[in-house]
Amino acid sequence: MKRDKPYEIQQGESGLFVPAGDEPIDSPNVQFRMPKSLYEKFIAVAGDQKAAWVRQAVREKLQRDEQNS
Repeated sequence: MKRDKPYEIQQGESGLFVPAGDEPIDSPNVQFRMPKSLYEKFIAVAGDQKAAWVRQAVREKLQRDEQNS
């Protein structure tokens, strides 16, 4: 039986899990493939903050789509 945690957690900017604010990161993993040239540009920009960078990029794209609809 799964027990509720007394607190919520999220992955911080450093990659470590820390106490969360309003919305914990608890969704299923999302995976996708991309061309190698795009991946190399992504690594050059995101560095070691790949997960945080992708989350921010998705958040920004969703906000733009909401504003344009």
